[in-house]
Amino acid sequence: MAQANGFNLYMAAAICLGTATLASCSTAQPAPEPTAQTVVDIDADQLQKILEGYSKDDANATVINDKKLRSSIPQAQEWLESVKVDPSKCGVTFAEPVADQLQNSTMGAIEFDDSYLTVAVYKDPQLLKKQWEAKASANEQCSRYSVTSGSESRAFHLAKQPIDSQAEHDESYVVTSSDGKTTQQQLIVRSATANVLIGIQRTTAKGQTQQQLKDASAKINELLKELN
Repeated sequence: MAQANGFNLYMAAAICLGTATLASCSTAQPAPEPTAQTVVDIDADQLQKILEGYSKDDANATVINDKKLRSSIPQAQEWLESVKVDPSKCGVTFAEPVADQLQNSTMGAIEFDDSYLTVAVYKDPQLLKKQWEAKASANEQCSRYSVTSGSESRAFHLAKQPIDSQAEHDESYVVTSSDGKTTQQQLIVRSATANVLIGIQRTTAKGQTQQQLKDASAKINELLKELN
């Protein structure tokens, strides 16, 4: 894999898993339906089956199970620890170990043609709540930063976007990144309810974001029903 492609791949994984710095947390949403707050108790095989059922109508969708995600941890973790983040104070949030999250949760993901969806089911809902709140307090100072990996450097700007799903907490933002020659935009959505964290990532462009936010809300609501 070319260095640039690897850089973008790891950045995508970091952002979707919540290890990259995020825009400030949105205001807590109105209380969701009772079923959305239920603590989910499933193992890796059960989560895989749910995601396979959830994506069965998309012939091009690929489900990535917990075992495969765990096998990629060492390389992803090594990359996260090797990059340089400026300002450095944003590096603490950025380099939060992926391994720590997977140690305390069961994970699965779906790769679609135009997006990625990740699900983490935590063993302890209080741990997820604590991590969400910790990020919210740190993110306000890190809406602009740069990341350097080897000879490649990209500047990032995070613009908060409104979203309202049935989850207890939502945040979304457009991440604009540039290496001085090319500019890319990604729409990132994260939602948390009880012990479930859902992330959606896809490319976006002016004029597409609002409809994509509506689509993301619908996907999150549908998946929460499947998980409960």
